Amino acid sequence: MSYALRRATPGDAALLAAHRACVWHEIGGWDEAPLTAQIPIWTAWFRDALDAQTYISFVAEEGGAAIASGSLLIQIAIPRPGFHSDREGRVQSVYVVPAARRRGIAHALMAAILEHARRVMLIRLSLHPSDEARGLYESLGFVALDEMGLRLTGES
Repeated sequence: MSYALRRATPGDAALLAAHRACVWHEIGGWDEAPLTAQIPIWTAWFRDALDAQTYISFVAEEGGAAIASGSLLIQIAIPRPGFHSDREGRVQSVYVVPAARRRGIAHALMAAILEHARRVMLIRLSLHPSDEARGLYESLGFVALDEMGLRLTGES
């Protein structure tokens, strides 16, 4: 069976929140209870951000069921020399249900995200890959950047 990609709408916010919880559980090792409590918060945030188009998401569907999603958070940035855009992006929560993995769906989601990012002229994209997904992102041209970070909360 083949899948189809579509742009997410604010009505997909709960699906995106559920997929984000799956990512945090699989990659971050978070327990189900705090993630379940977070889903309504993410759902409300995604609904507003999708509506404002500061969060662009794509959903893969097969047989009427959502089997994957991937998102792009668009953020304000200071324009750089030679590039007049004032926005950059962060790839978020690319997730494929386990039964649908290794079929090129994550690659297709990323192609849609990259096409959108280029069309709206984002300065750059960043992401935090899992070890399993690092090869996919490298094959798309992503490289390590020279940044550091500081968490200002006690949470991971």
